[in-house]
Amino acid sequence: MQQFQVTSDSLNIRSAPIVDDTNRIAVLPKAHIVSKIENLDNEKWWKVATILEGKILEGFVSHKFLNPITIFSIKTLLEIGEISILQADRESAFFYEAGMSINADGAPNAYHPEDIGIDFLANAGYSDNWWALAVDRDDNPFIQRSTDPCPGYYISTTALFDSRCVKHDPHRYVDSTKISYIVLPGNGDFKKVTGVKLGDFAVVYNTNNEKLAFAIYADVGPKNQIGEGSIALSQALGNDPLVGSRVRRGIPKNLVYVVFPGSGNGQPRTTSEIETETKRLFEIWGGVERIKSL
Repeated sequence: MQQFQVTSDSLNIRSAPIVDDTNRIAVLPKAHIVSKIENLDNEKWWKVATILEGKILEGFVSHKFLNPITIFSIKTLLEIGEISILQADRESAFFYEAGMSINADGAPNAYHPEDIGIDFLANAGYSDNWWALAVDRDDNPFIQRSTDPCPGYYISTTALFDSRCVKHDPHRYVDSTKISYIVLPGNGDFKKVTGVKLGDFAVVYNTNNEKLAFAIYADVGPKNQIGEGSIALSQALGNDPLVGSRVRRGIPKNLVYVVFPGSGNGQPRTTSEIETETKRLFEIWGGVERIKSL
């Protein structure tokens, strides 16, 4: 999609190509970015799509108040380790380039009392400080029952969870082996500056092989580290993270992450929902062509 910036102090986006007090969808501020969907027979109006506060809007605008974008003005929001978190002016989406370490949390076979899970038990914490396991009131980890997906294994947690399920139900958490998810820093400044919340959507592009994956923000990691994702995300990007049935192989570099704050509803989502929602956001943002221009 071709992208344009608003040149007037404000611009109404309408549900129909006509000026009427009842059809205004929203007011777009100056320099806001829109993507043109189509020209209309009426010379005045274009149909456009845009992202406003994380949500997709489609409607009609007077194109005389739009100028084509040739160069995006990029700013650095903050640094996480040596990774710059970047954002274009007048956009809520942010992006960064990093590698990817693998997070198995949420998978029912992630951790086992005898350390035979697909991830090493040390990555779940230790006695009295289990940060990746569901625990009872005495801080003892729950063990899956015969009716659970992996009897005898611990119940591994993610920060994003389905509140309809009880704490000791493995289905409460986002399964790393089935759902493509990203992990973002547990850093107050990061959350404040970016506005991102658990359940928001993201795109990850592997510049090594040009594979693209749609993901959800489902877990929280160390405050000074970024570049982490689920087993399913790693596989979607063309990397098998398992060596001898255990998580050992990440992606060292050359991944571009694009995150859309405000796009989710704070709940886990199915793979099809994640793909449908995020694909449209990514198209409006500019798609792979824009990533290649960064």
